[in-house]
Amino acid sequence: MTIAMPNQSPAVVLVCQPLLYQKSGTWRNILESAGLDVRFPGSGGKVLTGEQLQPELDGVAATIASTEPYTASILTSAQNLRVISRTGVGFDSIDTVAATARGVVVACTPGTNHEAVAEHAFALLLAVAKRIVPNHADVAGGGFHRQPSRALRGKTLGLIGFGRIGRSVARRAIAFQMKVLAHDPFLAAPPDDAREVELVTFEELLARSDIISLHAAATEGTSRLIRRETLAQMKQGAVLINTARGTLVDEPALAEALQSGKVAAAGLDVFENEPPNGSPLLSVPNVVLSPHLAGIDEQAFEDMATMAAQTIVDLHQGRWPAERLVNAGQLRQQWRWNSVT
Repeated sequence: MTIAMPNQSPAVVLVCQPLLYQKSGTWRNILESAGLDVRFPGSGGKVLTGEQLQPELDGVAATIASTEPYTASILTSAQNLRVISRTGVGFDSIDTVAATARGVVVACTPGTNHEAVAEHAFALLLAVAKRIVPNHADVAGGGFHRQPSRALRGKTLGLIGFGRIGRSVARRAIAFQMKVLAHDPFLAAPPDDAREVELVTFEELLARSDIISLHAAATEGTSRLIRRETLAQMKQGAVLINTARGTLVDEPALAEALQSGKVAAAGLDVFENEPPNGSPLLSVPNVVLSPHLAGIDEQAFEDMATMAAQTIVDLHQGRWPAERLVNAGQLRQQWRWNSVT
């Protein structure tokens, strides 16, 4: 366990997650009970830009991170930074190569929000299939125009990415009497808890699915995975759901497909730029949009914040929670909380 030296100031944890701004809770008790100094950015409860983040990191040993950018230049200037602990499983806003080179541990919170994302993905699917938003606007505006909605039972749902979230979506789809396909290059066979799901190639999934739901990580290989060429391979009138990352979709190409009817509707929680000011998807009628909140229902967010805080405390006290650490393998042998030892 790390032992503080006499007169040594407590290590500073900067809480960059806007939803935790100036809040109390189990996560904060965990940090403060361990003798850590909890601070918040001076810019208020908003996602920090790189320009705002850099000066805030002066003297900071760890952060509870949202989607603020940890670039190579920002990491180089953050001389005391030891840990970036993300509330969530994505870490594409962090230059992990630069972090590793600087000896900064990057952590995430696996297993805390997959059910929340799955619920939200299905909420978007139901909203577009049953035309919830336009029907509400019609009735609220004095109309009462009835037309058949899209059935889900008997339809084929294709899942691109079949980790925790994909499997959670599959369970819900099967309960709705849907056939489920999945494509995941890292799986050779369906997991034991998903025997009813058929693993197929990417091309076969595009061709056979009535609805496609994205659950892949944002990598160089998945950038604009859904683009004009792949949209052309989809069924006429298919539906697209994206609760993964906005970079998976070519937004102008999707807007064109929505306008032409090639894609009947889309439910989108994530965008290439957030907020998506100026995106062509804002001007097409057959979409349901939400502000990147699929993974943060009340229970999931409490679990994420608690785990993110516990990871910082574990590292500060000499424990190594490898299952939560993105760059554990590269740093395990030489890493120490050097700024406070």
